[in-house]
Amino acid sequence: MRLVLVVSLIASSAAADRRDRSHDDALAVGAAIGAGGQGAATYGALELRLDALWRDIRLGLGGRAVFLDGAFRTADWNEPADALSVIRLVEARTPGRTLSLAGGALAPLAIANLSDAYRPALDDRPRTGARVTLATRPVSGDLVIDDVRDPALAGGALDVRLTHSIALRAGALVDPSLGESALELALARTWRASGRALDLGGGAIVEPGAGAHALAYASLARDVRGTRLSATADVRAGTGTVGGAFGPLYRAERAMLWETSGADLGAGLSASLVAPTGWLAASTRLRAAGVIGSVSGGAPLNRWLQAAAWVAASRNTAAGAAALHVQWARRLASALEVARMIDTDAMDPSPIWSATAWFAATSD
Repeated sequence: MRLVLVVSLIASSAAADRRDRSHDDALAVGAAIGAGGQGAATYGALELRLDALWRDIRLGLGGRAVFLDGAFRTADWNEPADALSVIRLVEARTPGRTLSLAGGALAPLAIANLSDAYRPALDDRPRTGARVTLATRPVSGDLVIDDVRDPALAGGALDVRLTHSIALRAGALVDPSLGESALELALARTWRASGRALDLGGGAIVEPGAGAHALAYASLARDVRGTRLSATADVRAGTGTVGGAFGPLYRAERAMLWETSGADLGAGLSASLVAPTGWLAASTRLRAAGVIGSVSGGAPLNRWLQAAAWVAASRNTAAGAAALHVQWARRLASALEVARMIDTDAMDPSPIWSATAWFAATSD
């Protein structure tokens, strides 16, 4: 598992930036060393990386050796399945992006009204997930698993446009480890105009073994001078978690979350801004387990300097990270990462502070 940051993989950042500006095939190798502290221990790491671009397929392979107080952390590599963690990035799509595949360390997931910016990783261990996205005019959908070795979320959603303005949504997410799940069925009406779209919908969410609740929601998206503004709000009433069960801190809260479900009212509000100069997103939710909120953002401060950060907090726990990336030269970069991580593999997940300085070099 590892923290998902905009500037998280510095070993190949320079090469990745250049590939984003070119459609030519490319191959690059990179290495990075990190030093700092994690909890009460000193932290050291060595990371090797291979990145390739071929037509519309991107592939990133990498491995990291971590040393705590000078001792190699064997837990990252003690099972044959851990070899899958070398898959850091897979991106492939059909012409027109009708069908897309993403693999490796997944970005925060928002699936229907079942997940709220769910983060597959809350600490520094790699998570290897996969997501398939279908995007056509009459049908769109997602299939996802957050980590093929230790999944906490798997499932997907499908939107079928019954008419030009009416769509039917069905979704299902499951925690394979706990056996808990959430199912959604909803109808939505869409109004579209130049540069904006409004959705109003309602339906029901069933959480087998926990309860069921009614849902009403609205979302608005608007383009203003190259900036994408969006907002979503929902209200819920019934039993169960009465909220997006799979939230940003789900891996740390999941046992408590299902135990505290019951009859209640719930509501959620989120907003985001995406512009050429950066992005910012914020959300808050009232649920049976209490209030949870999150904020994330990032910006290319200039050609050589980028920054990104996120934080999520509930009444039970909190996690977050911030990173500053500096591109010193074409093949040389460094970064500073500060994080409040949660060891979700522990019997009693607890927060750990971490600060690491990285120095990286790449072949191209």
